[in-house]
This record gives sequence, structure tokens and C-alpha cells, in this order.
Amino acid sequence: MDLDLLKALTERLRSESIGDPEWIEMKRVFEYPKQSVEVVTVLKLVRAAQGVHALMLLCHSGLFVDMGAIYRCVWDCTSEVYILLENYPEQSSNVQKFLKYFYSKTIDGHLSSEEEPVLTKKIHNAMNRSLTGREQDEHTKEHITNVYKTFSGYTHAGYSHIMQMYGGPYLNQNFNISGIPSQEQQDSHMQLAFEAYKSVLYAIAEVARVFGLKELFHDVMQYC
Repeated sequence: MDLDLLKALTERLRSESIGDPEWIEMKRVFEYPKQSVEVVTVLKLVRAAQGVHALMLLCHSGLFVDMGAIYRCVWDCTSEVYILLENYPEQSSNVQKFLKYFYSKTIDGHLSSEEEPVLTKKIHNAMNRSLTGREQDEHTKEHITNVYKTFSGYTHAGYSHIMQMYGGPYLNQNFNISGIPSQEQQDSHMQLAFEAYKSVLYAIAEVARVFGLKELFHDVMQYC
């Protein structure tokens, strides 16, 4: 797993597709002036790539529950890429709804937004179609749903997920708030970070292909 490579490829995708944001002096923030599907798609992958970096840090610290929450974020970001680009450059009503909701969350408007998000089911259905080339594939649908439900528990502090923190030597067991000191668990959870890393690389490749960035697509596919 090469995090420097992931960063470089993500930045290439950004610079070659949507360029730099602009400084908005009145808000004192950076924003993209054009509210486009290209911007949303790339920003989702920027967030996903940053999440992979966080997974590595959390894994080395034994913070495996927090890893699950971040993995869910990475999963959501990469899943959303598929609905955004399913019929690109055409925009379905769901894509238009997604864009309205995303752009309503500006730094000065996120608390007052009345836009509604696209249902998760519709995002997963689009992902299913994109991955299988079929209108519906029950095996893939079940896998997508199971991953989503499993990692929802980490995001929303489910009972079984919290209990994973408890353990340790006999007579000295406790909730390992500062991290679980288990090399065996660290090794197994590192596989989770690797899966997230690969999923972001595949998503970058797909976006580069759809956007017509042939050289970037070729470069990314060398590592997939």
C-alpha cells in the first residue's frame, strides 16, 4: 500500500479535471465556483483518499472501532461515484437531487438547508448496475447491503461494535479506550485498510476513464 502514490494520483485527478478552487474572501474559505457533477465526484474521492490515510494511522494505534467508522465514510464516497457517473454526462433526477443536496451544504448554509439526500437504496442500486452491467444482481446487492449495515454500526456506535473494545489479560480486562494493543488484530485490520485503498484506486480509474483522462487512467490501472 503506497499512500504517497494514492495522494499523487488523487491530486492528478483533481488538477486535470476540476483544477483549483477559488478563495472567497467574504467567507474566508475555498470553494469551486462551478457547481458541477465533475466537482462533486472528484471531491468525494479526495475525501475517500484522505480517509485511507486516516485508516492507517488508526490501525497502528489500535483504534479499530474508529477504523470502522472511517471505512464506512470511504465506502460511501466510492459508492456515490457510481451513481454520479452512471449515465454521464446525462443527469438523472437522482443525480440532480444529489447535486442540490451536496451544494446546499456550504459553510454558510449547511444548517439551513432544506434539500433531501438521495436514498441510500438508490445509490446502492446504481452501484450494483455499474459493477455488474445488469439491472439487478442479487449476489452483488446482498454484498453491498451487508457491508453498509456492518459498518453503520461503527458509525452509529452499535452495541456489538462498542463491545469489541473490551478485553485484555485475565484480571486486567477493560475497555481499551486508548487503543487495543493486539498485533494480531492490527494485522487483520490492516487488510481492511488495504481494501479501502484498492477501492479508491479503482474509483479513480473509473472517473479518469469516464472523464476521458486516458493517460491518468492508464497510470492508475498499473496499480489496480
